[in-house]
Amino acid sequence: MANILQIKKNAWNTVSAGAPNADTLAFGELAWDTAGKTLYIGRQTDSSGTTETVRVMPNASSSAVGVASFSTNNFVVSAGGAVQIKDLGVATEELAADAVTSAKIADDAVDSEHIANDAVALGTQTTGNYAGTITGTTNEIEVTGSAGEGTAYTIGLPNDVTITGNLTVQGDTVTLNTGTLTVEDKNIVVAKNITADPASDAGVNGAGITIGANASAPSLTWINNTSGVADRFEFNKPVKLTIDPTADCGSNLDFGTYVNP
Repeated sequence: MANILQIKKNAWNTVSAGAPNADTLAFGELAWDTAGKTLYIGRQTDSSGTTETVRVMPNASSSAVGVASFSTNNFVVSAGGAVQIKDLGVATEELAADAVTSAKIADDAVDSEHIANDAVALGTQTTGNYAGTITGTTNEIEVTGSAGEGTAYTIGLPNDVTITGNLTVQGDTVTLNTGTLTVEDKNIVVAKNITADPASDAGVNGAGITIGANASAPSLTWINNTSGVADRFEFNKPVKLTIDPTADCGSNLDFGTYVNP
């Protein structure tokens, strides 16, 4: 009995790989491609005996199990034949556009150190509230600084401020360091929170206008009925009253009763 089984084969030093032509193998006959390191078998295709050449282990596909090849850019094969992804993973150029969707990325799978600087742009791919720009209002609020990573904005009032609505200031002291004060209102109300009769309410006693900060600054002060003194406006400086000599004052000019304090 022979101890060697021989099959059809090409020359041992064949350079070009390739399968035997159709009808060169009988049904079930084997052939070995030395250059391609591939084993072929003849397969009958019709009742007349026509055959085709088929790889014993065909290339793998989505519909057939077979020999699969892997790019050495992304995979390594161990001595035992195990296929493993390289430590650096799949090369960027091997990924098709939009191949990795959010559904394929597990929660917390991508650490911040694996995201390149400036790789994520704010816009439709991000969520949450953020300010694109901060803009001031002419003559009301001014803003310095432009949008950008780590930008520091400065928000303040311009040198010339215009307030188009009402302004309410709550506090104990308001100081106006201005050279000119112009008031459109024809009546200025002081001690506005005092609603009682000014002739008897001590809260308005001393209300008035003082010019300057000197201890002897001229002033116009309201003095209500205290210690039997008549209610009156009191000037702390001489007052000059000029009356038109042709005017008929009648009984409308009343200086009241002079009391020598």
